[in-house]
Amino acid sequence: MNFRYSLLLILGLAIGARAEDLKSIDSFRDAGAKANAQLTIPDWQQTPEAVEASAKETIKKGNAALDAVGKLDPKKVTLQNTVVALDDLAYEVNNVANKATIIKEANTDPKMRAAAENAVKALNDWFVGIDYREDVYKSIKAFADTNPQLTGEDKKLLDETMRDYRRAGLALPPAKRKEVEQLRKQLARFGTDFSSNIANAKRAVVFTK
Repeated sequence: MNFRYSLLLILGLAIGARAEDLKSIDSFRDAGAKANAQLTIPDWQQTPEAVEASAKETIKKGNAALDAVGKLDPKKVTLQNTVVALDDLAYEVNNVANKATIIKEANTDPKMRAAAENAVKALNDWFVGIDYREDVYKSIKAFADTNPQLTGEDKKLLDETMRDYRRAGLALPPAKRKEVEQLRKQLARFGTDFSSNIANAKRAVVFTK
């Protein structure tokens, strides 16, 4: 299986190569290929409007993917069209959220940082909400209830997906489950605000030694 990585995250794959051999993007791709990795260059948004549009488009596509999982016939569920589909979706959304986070933390334009902060909050809210899509959960559980004889990473993925649903409170009564969802979303927003406040802090720190 090929794993796709952002170029920013996979430069370490080239450690074994000499610096003079890594003179172009293609040389990094060649180095990545030796580690069975496909390297791509991130497409960075250049305006606040583009940041906002990227988040909205990601959520739109994500909802369509979730709808597809939620509409599955319980008799036709498989590892690929349930758990793997959900994991692939998480990968795509995390890519967008990670880029927005970098813009929020590092861009020199305050308007870009503000747009990225709003995008991160929107994506985090939506991401938490995935756990509370009952139609998606029913499809995932329908597959788990078939007691598939999985091994290795497939078994780990299914086990951890079901564990995450339990931790999210899917076994709780609806009112309690909704409370947990709101608390998780609030916590995610607080975390984003906290990191933004640190990045924007201008107070001087004086060291005596």
